[in-house]
Amino acid sequence: MGGVGKTTIMQQVYNQLLKESKKVTWVKVSKDFDIIVQQKKQFDILKFQKSIARKLRLDLKNADQDEIELAGLIADTLQRGSHVLILDDVWEPFSLERVGIPDLVGNNGCKLVLTTRLQQEVGRAMECEVIPVKPLPDGKALALFLDKVGSEVVSYPRYKSDIEPFLNQILKKCSGLPLAIGVVAKTMRGKSDRYSWEMANKELSKSKEIDCLKFSYDNLDEQHQKCFLYCALYPEDYEIRKEKLIEFWIEEGFIIDERESRHLMICEGHSIIQKLIDNCMLESVKKNYEGCTAELHVMVKMKKKEDRVSMHDLLREMALKIIHPQFMVKAGMALEELAEEVEGRKNLLKVSLMKNQIREFPSTMLSPKCPMLTTLLLSKNNITTIPEAFFDHMPGLKILDLSSNHKLDRLPSSISKLENLTTLLLENCESLEEVPSLSNLGGLKMLNLYGTSIEELPQGLCMLTNLKYLWLDGKLSNIPDGLLRNLSKLQYLGVYRTIPLKWEEIGRLRKLESLDGRLSTLDDMSLFVKSERKFLNQYTILVGSCSPHDYYLYNETFPNVMKTIVCSHINICEEPNCLPSDAQGFYIVNCKDVRSLDDIFGFQETTDLRHCTVVECDGLEFVVSSRCLKPLQNLESLHLSCLKKLNAVVGAVEAVAKSAPLPAGTFSSLQIIQVVGCGKIKKLLPLRLLRYLQNLQTIKVRHCYEMEEIIWSEYEGGEKALEKLTLPKLERVILEELPELESIYSGSPTVLICDSLKRIEIQECLKIESVFWTGFNPLPTLEHLDLSNLWNLKSVFDEEVLGLSARPTNFFSLKTICVFDCPKLKKLFSSGWLLGYFQSLETITVSWCEQMEELISSSTYEEKEALEKITLPNLRRLKLTFLPKLKSICSSSSVLICDSINRLLICDCKKLKRIPLHLSSLDNGQPSSLKEIEVDTKERWESLEWDQSNAKDVLSTFCKFHRDSNTDIEEEEQTSDDDDNDDEEEEESRRMG
Repeated sequence: MGGVGKTTIMQQVYNQLLKESKKVTWVKVSKDFDIIVQQKKQFDILKFQKSIARKLRLDLKNADQDEIELAGLIADTLQRGSHVLILDDVWEPFSLERVGIPDLVGNNGCKLVLTTRLQQEVGRAMECEVIPVKPLPDGKALALFLDKVGSEVVSYPRYKSDIEPFLNQILKKCSGLPLAIGVVAKTMRGKSDRYSWEMANKELSKSKEIDCLKFSYDNLDEQHQKCFLYCALYPEDYEIRKEKLIEFWIEEGFIIDERESRHLMICEGHSIIQKLIDNCMLESVKKNYEGCTAELHVMVKMKKKEDRVSMHDLLREMALKIIHPQFMVKAGMALEELAEEVEGRKNLLKVSLMKNQIREFPSTMLSPKCPMLTTLLLSKNNITTIPEAFFDHMPGLKILDLSSNHKLDRLPSSISKLENLTTLLLENCESLEEVPSLSNLGGLKMLNLYGTSIEELPQGLCMLTNLKYLWLDGKLSNIPDGLLRNLSKLQYLGVYRTIPLKWEEIGRLRKLESLDGRLSTLDDMSLFVKSERKFLNQYTILVGSCSPHDYYLYNETFPNVMKTIVCSHINICEEPNCLPSDAQGFYIVNCKDVRSLDDIFGFQETTDLRHCTVVECDGLEFVVSSRCLKPLQNLESLHLSCLKKLNAVVGAVEAVAKSAPLPAGTFSSLQIIQVVGCGKIKKLLPLRLLRYLQNLQTIKVRHCYEMEEIIWSEYEGGEKALEKLTLPKLERVILEELPELESIYSGSPTVLICDSLKRIEIQECLKIESVFWTGFNPLPTLEHLDLSNLWNLKSVFDEEVLGLSARPTNFFSLKTICVFDCPKLKKLFSSGWLLGYFQSLETITVSWCEQMEELISSSTYEEKEALEKITLPNLRRLKLTFLPKLKSICSSSSVLICDSINRLLICDCKKLKRIPLHLSSLDNGQPSSLKEIEVDTKERWESLEWDQSNAKDVLSTFCKFHRDSNTDIEEEEQTSDDDDNDDEEEEESRRMG
């Protein structure tokens, strides 16, 4: 049954598994993997395998990998540790063995979950354990309806008498389906009169869920109906880019602005999308970025809005019924030939064949007769050639989308006969080198040649006087003088970075609202800055030269910034007018003459700068001086990379700080600061600057080889320091490869409070001895602590440093502790009683810590009052590997009560004999939660001692071994104190490189 909530349930399971740090992979199946072979639909195993492999991040460099090879790679990955594979919306049964999904019988660590509407055809055919998802019972259905319909309806004085009777009848017609309930309730939201509810009940005369959805569609106005139906032209479950969708709506004439402002029409398009989302007619695509790289996380944080939407397949089915027979939609159906039905249906208005595998056109389709056709969508196919006469009998065609046909090298001459054509989309047709004459296409309003290989401008381009949107690309070297001034109606102009533009011509396009391109010279930039730019709502302007990498990077760094300036490989300080006052993004790369941003003329006049990136500017000594901080009040992100001379963020702050505070609002909007590869900077953020960083969320510092301290106090002598300083929104601190770093913060004289911090990652900081500082304040929200390659680290959770006795909330949210390659660390917790603060802890991983002797040490507190039980109620995974001196997990008089633990890994811990885990389920004769145990060999398993007498017998069936019993016997016996000398030599060798 569709709309019952299968996908929603699995999304919640997926997110929960991610939170638990499980290996989990989600693959949307739908009908994306169906292909047509000899006019029969088949399931494409190879395509399906590649989709799974990409999600598993397997190496697919070899394009010729066959089904058997991929099956082996997938099986090997899924069997490596505990892995959950979720396949959503399966329509066809398939062979697990052929795909590479391991045999699910037994304990191989792999679990498969799939959702399907076809319980018999798929579920039972694949021998799955079937768990039906039933419609909501009456009580829960009512609760969901009332939540969606809003409090205004329920609080209506005569709700009981006027509304509730009709509401209950309407609710029955939703059949307990969450999709139908949500759609209908959102339609009735805000309607608090009896008549509206009575009429709604009358209209919902049938009990099928599709009729409930149709009711919500009928209650939309005509504009929203057209926009909603258009979404059905995309394939099932397709993630539709909002920007692209709105462009289609504009070109179709669904959005019209009397002032013909493209910017206002785009705003209206976003408003329409939001209303359709609010009415549950569309869904906002929510990407999960758990586990993504820090670089990606920084970029994602800047994306304020999700940029894609999708349509539920039930709603799409309804929409297709409404638009049939005037629309023909065969999108995403793996067609290899153009659908022959096009020829026989002369009343067709719109045809969507996007995202298929069409290569050629059948002989009967050389010149189809479609006199009424207005829209033809053929994007994302494999078309190589189009018959010369193909467009001869399509006189009404207005929108033609051929984008992303990567092998299409030429267009037929008949395209020149499409006199009513308004939109021609050819972007990402990488092989396209030539376009026929456009001189007859006088009505053309939108032309996109981005990502093509055209060498010459199409003939007749200058005659397209109605053109409003133009993207030029390819191998063009220049644009002839006078061409652009003829296109006086242009509202959007995009020109790839290799083609220089002259502002003298651009400035005459008075209707231009958006500009994306490179200006020829600094003189052109100066003219741009001096000009009246109020007509430009958006621009991305490059001045200087730009490599493909730079071009990609600034596009990704500023994804939603409306007005961006990119200066690359020029002496930017030579020009007195280089930065417009309304710039929101500023990207500077390889400008050698910049000592600080103060040196750039116009910088002090910027009023809305939000994102700034400075890369490879070898002369830069500091970002700004203390006399020029006003432009940074709205700055949200600051990225500094490969700056050889950088020694401070704010120059001369010490000299000014003694006489006056920094200007109010300095960096007050800053959310992200990232410093990478800046070799001379020693101290990053002074305390006096820190007091203004109330919105700071992320600090990331990498490859800064002289960095000594992240937060530092500039107070000296008798100066009075602040007693407390708060960073209320700081969530992430990431420090990598800082060999001189001694501490994050020395802790004196100011107490630093970071009560929103969720993640700390410290890697390859060779001098750091302690993670937390003296005078440490609680971190009640910290969830993840990741420490690796810290060769001088001596303490992590030390009671003398932390002083936790009066702070019960400290580390209360901590879920994951990972410690790797910290050779001087002898214990993780200095005391067992500390673990009373770690009640949310789920994972402990400790590896390659050569001097580690105890995981949890005894303390003087425990000597006075013996601690017998250490309870970690949420601990699920304990992994201890390559710890040659580890003798104990906790003291001999203590036990760990871990009733939630499900995985234990102990490898190369040769001195460890006792496993002090106490599983209450074993005392009660109940099944144990511990289902995965990995040790070196069977002999090693036999040598381990458990406090519970029946533990080894019960758990042995869940145990797996890393290697054969007869390997490394001699190595197992080398547990004497002679190891000390070897350890010293190994440590010295490590330091030497």
